[in-house]
Amino acid sequence: MRESRWKVCVTAGAVLLSLLIACTPAPSPPVDRFVGDFETGNFDQWANCQNVAVSSTPCADYTDPTDSMRVETSVVRQGEYAARFQVGAGDTPDRICCGARAEVSGEDATRADEGDERWYQWSTRFEHGFPADRGWTVLSQWHAEEDGSPPLAIAAGPTNVSENHWGIVISTWNAPGDAGPTYTPWSMQLVPDVWNDIKLHVKWSARDTDGYVELWLGGQRQTFDASPCAGQLRCSIRTLMPNGGGVYFKQGYYRDAGITPLGAVYHDGFSAALSEDALAPL
Repeated sequence: MRESRWKVCVTAGAVLLSLLIACTPAPSPPVDRFVGDFETGNFDQWANCQNVAVSSTPCADYTDPTDSMRVETSVVRQGEYAARFQVGAGDTPDRICCGARAEVSGEDATRADEGDERWYQWSTRFEHGFPADRGWTVLSQWHAEEDGSPPLAIAAGPTNVSENHWGIVISTWNAPGDAGPTYTPWSMQLVPDVWNDIKLHVKWSARDTDGYVELWLGGQRQTFDASPCAGQLRCSIRTLMPNGGGVYFKQGYYRDAGITPLGAVYHDGFSAALSEDALAPL
């Protein structure tokens, strides 16, 4: 008799477990492609907007653009619209740490985690007079879930690149709050009023043996020209913060609060995808 009751209990437990498994939502699959090319005529493709006028707000609520961030038709790389981001002295949004900024953020739609491969493509143009002769500037960044310098960024200026140059900056981490070396494995002279077509292929990993970055500029694959991967087409390095979760993409203009001259940069045509073929064309 006891044996029969045991079998019934096991059977009932198995049924209950099956129901629980069936009712548990599966993890969200990765987004095949995210497009943030501003062809909506506004910032609605992006999740969050940050600038001195609004601090931080959903981009869908950013209905009264200012000089800090606006979508326009006068300077365009593809389609009908591009975005202009402007930062001046004191343009530090309330309650947001660490610098002056005007940025959009893709949040979950641009998220990548350990082991993910992603392709990214967009165009960036520096307005004449862009101040890259002092401090640090970030133009596009993959921000970790934990605080700290982004594991991967497109940056400018002498602090992390060199005076009047822009390039790739990789900030390695040993753990949240424990920074490792910062590298600039590729850079070039900043030329104003010219569109730079950028494409990256990234393997996201907190391990140097698994993570890597590949770069194309103007359709030409680039050879990295500095440590830790000088002379190589693929820079093998950790691209995530160990125990820091995944990353999400931000784009715009973020800089050292000590930089005082007014500066502006344009971005256009951004897309992120699981494969190169799935990228939106420039």
